[in-house]
Amino acid sequence: MSQFFRSLPRWLFAPHPRVTDPEKIQRSRLLSAILFVLILLGTIILLIVIAHDPRDIWAPEVQGAFVVLGISFVMYLINRLGYNRHAAAGSILPFVTVFTYVAFSSSGKSIFLAFLFLPILMTALFFSLKWTTMISASILALIFVLLSFQDQVSETSPYWSLRSMWFFLILSTGLLLTFMWHLRNLEEIRQQELKRINEQLERQVAELERFTYTVSHELRTPLVTIMGFIGSIENDLQAEKYEKAQKDFSRVTRATKNMHNTLSELLELSRIGRIINPPEEVDIYEIVKEALDAVGGRIRSRDIKIEVALPLPAAYGDRLRLREVFENLIDNAAKYISNQPAPRIEIGCRNGKEPVFYVKDNGIGIESQYHSRIFRLFEKLDPTSEGTGVGLALIKRIIEMHGGEIWVESDGLGKGSTFCFTIPDSRKASK
Repeated sequence: MSQFFRSLPRWLFAPHPRVTDPEKIQRSRLLSAILFVLILLGTIILLIVIAHDPRDIWAPEVQGAFVVLGISFVMYLINRLGYNRHAAAGSILPFVTVFTYVAFSSSGKSIFLAFLFLPILMTALFFSLKWTTMISASILALIFVLLSFQDQVSETSPYWSLRSMWFFLILSTGLLLTFMWHLRNLEEIRQQELKRINEQLERQVAELERFTYTVSHELRTPLVTIMGFIGSIENDLQAEKYEKAQKDFSRVTRATKNMHNTLSELLELSRIGRIINPPEEVDIYEIVKEALDAVGGRIRSRDIKIEVALPLPAAYGDRLRLREVFENLIDNAAKYISNQPAPRIEIGCRNGKEPVFYVKDNGIGIESQYHSRIFRLFEKLDPTSEGTGVGLALIKRIIEMHGGEIWVESDGLGKGSTFCFTIPDSRKASK
């Protein structure tokens, strides 16, 4: 018995197998439920009315109720056959006709005008806001025309109660249309957000594919080097060429260190965005001093003049990560300063709509076609230079994690470079 009651709703409301679209399935179930409840409750009410006085069967409202129940049953069957919109549309016009007729007949049963909200509601459920507005406006206009033929002089005329019910219908329809308009706006916002998330996921998937390909390519090189020299070392040891084997061991060691450094920086890159220290207000000048201390050895060895243009505004973010940004940019500037007779690095901030921090050098410069490429993973303009090519990609990820942007400005080779970036205050965005 319990199994029967559990399967009963599915048997009563399940759509036809030809209906496969999830939205149409839900609408079909809803329409079946509305019509079924209407048939069930209408039948019970009619039985109670007729049992109380069998002569009421000839009353216009009772006869209208029979017509409504008949239409509801036919539309219920049509909906169960998979014709969802046909069933909804087939209910609207007959319902309007029956309820309007009953309301204006037999000295005016004004309460039946309220039932006109049912076809308006069904239109709202199964059709667009445009169609709902047109149909509801037509129904309200029809009532207005019919009211104009009523006796408006006598205080006992049905006109006054019909007019009051018409006002109620206008109010309820207006609220319904407003609610539909609000839901449509929410749906548009949801669709836009869904589109943004999909685009973001597509970019992340594409980035992950590029990352996987690049990492496999970059790690293959030291592995091939190690495997090649191991075979060479084996041959050298068999031939007792110990000095040559020692040199090959040194090359294997260098390749191993390069692979270790690459893996360490890749691990650091993967953590950006996942492991983040609590954001705080950061004194950028203090961070710059710490970064200069960290790369002081390279700066002193090349006798580079450092200029810090004060004042430097405070920023809001992850203190440790922001120090990494300045440390990497200053170290890069010192690394590629070339053999300038007067090497110089300037650190400062441009004031405007939002602060733009910069690290400027008078080094080798960067041609315009490489301005975006240098921020990609493992991109090195000079393959023989030290480093793994992960540094600028790491910086870019940190800046983007803070909601900012980073770019490079350079007039070309030999004319120096200026790395600029922004750090928006997330506290202002959340207000």
